[in-house]
Amino acid sequence: MPETTYSTTTRLSPDELWAFVQDMDNWAPYMVGYQSHEKLSDELSQWTLKGDAGPLARTVNFQVRVTEWNGPERVAFELEGINEDMRGGGSFEIREGEGEPAEVPRNGILGRLFAALLRALGIRKDRAAPRGNTHASFTLRVEPGGPMAPMISAMIQPALQPAARSLVHQVLDHLEGGKRV
Repeated sequence: MPETTYSTTTRLSPDELWAFVQDMDNWAPYMVGYQSHEKLSDELSQWTLKGDAGPLARTVNFQVRVTEWNGPERVAFELEGINEDMRGGGSFEIREGEGEPAEVPRNGILGRLFAALLRALGIRKDRAAPRGNTHASFTLRVEPGGPMAPMISAMIQPALQPAARSLVHQVLDHLEGGKRV
């Protein structure tokens, strides 16, 4: 079954991120291929996504059922295809990092050496500053069914990592006001 997890860090606190993630209505529109969704209950919704997997472009309707609300750390869900033989699931997980992020040297000989190295690499010093230490992860798995399942799985797998990365970054960009570095 094709599956991927994408993780990154943010300056947001776990509570700030959870306040947004706990409601799928907030982040469903950031799914790659999003067309629409309808909330049927607190745990059940229907999503319409358009997927492009190689030569196959399909619009798939999914029933999405929340299987776990464990705030402020995790929301998990299952997917069931309505118009296509597909199933899967995933989760959005938030955890506070341990300790403080590493400091970038700014003064003295180490600071000057670090700045020179960044200039040599073409990296602006402000973009090399440490991010926060709240970890955000999104896992997505999709399992096609039917006689074409092995071929469809092979085409879906390369698209999952960019989709997971895009979702996480769009959510964080939204919450951070577009000021991610």
